[in-house]
Amino acid sequence: MLRQPTFRLIKEAETLDSRSYTRRVGIASQTLPDVADAGRIMSEFNSGATIALQALHRYWLPLTRFCRDLELGLTHPVQANAYITPPRARGLGVHFDTHDVFVLQVSGTKHWVVYEPTVELPLPAQKCTVETDDPPILDITLRPGDFLYVPRGFLHAAISLEEVSAHLTIGILADTWYDLLLEVTRQAVEEVAFRAALPVGYAWDGAGFADAVAASLKQFATWVAQVDPEEVSQRRLEYFWGGRTPILAGHLAQVTQLEHITDDSRVRWRPGSFPYLVIKADSAVLLLGDRQLRMPARLETTMRLITSRKSFIVSDLKEDLDPPGRLVLVRRLVQEGALEVVGGSSPRSS
Repeated sequence: MLRQPTFRLIKEAETLDSRSYTRRVGIASQTLPDVADAGRIMSEFNSGATIALQALHRYWLPLTRFCRDLELGLTHPVQANAYITPPRARGLGVHFDTHDVFVLQVSGTKHWVVYEPTVELPLPAQKCTVETDDPPILDITLRPGDFLYVPRGFLHAAISLEEVSAHLTIGILADTWYDLLLEVTRQAVEEVAFRAALPVGYAWDGAGFADAVAASLKQFATWVAQVDPEEVSQRRLEYFWGGRTPILAGHLAQVTQLEHITDDSRVRWRPGSFPYLVIKADSAVLLLGDRQLRMPARLETTMRLITSRKSFIVSDLKEDLDPPGRLVLVRRLVQEGALEVVGGSSPRSS
């Protein structure tokens, strides 16, 4: 059951009012006001509206895994939308995105034009309506299997040809140096001097206030110069790896079989997961996206061994843990969605 905002309809550069193609549905004594109305959606589609399926990577497992693999390679967040356009129709008008886009044509054909950017490397706050009279730098028709890369900020538009067109857009939501600097700036809240009020009557004394601003900026520059880049980089790494939640396909079947895990069981990191381990003074912390698994510091060596392998047999941990201890640890990692069992008794691999 599709609900807003997981989909929208677009026609001739305008996003249609969702009330024109959704309905109210009662479920378990609750009323959902924004459920897709298939009949009204098809009516709009037949009159030229494009159906946009938003964040499709959250609902379709193959696309989930595809986007996660990209994320792990690029170390930038990735999203996927789908667009289904009726024949000879235009969805969005000329616009630019504030993220890089890969267009993957799935079926039908679509004609694209791409123009030079009017804003170089725009950020979301710089999103705006654009117009251009310049000729396109790219004029191309995509057919099934074709793909097109549109860098951030490049103006573009598309129109379907003689048949229904369907394409995926894979968006690379790049973390920028601006994001990093904002994060550093937020730390300034800990400095009393930066929490002080502006001078009383500052708005009446432009020249005097400019001098005060110059002094504050100099103080801020001195403070920034003392920020530890190692701490900043570590926080950013933990932010990224801590945001990659495990893909839990088949997890229920795994947890119902925990007691069947033995010393001979082979386990592996779940596909799409990256075992990021943070060593603290008193603990070893495994980042699992939506939560952290904190373990005693004495397990550091064991966890480093585990995180260095794509798969292993439980008994491989015998150097550091006795049989009950290693079963407890592996079962916990399976229960938390970090590992999954891929076999019972199996020959040891090198």
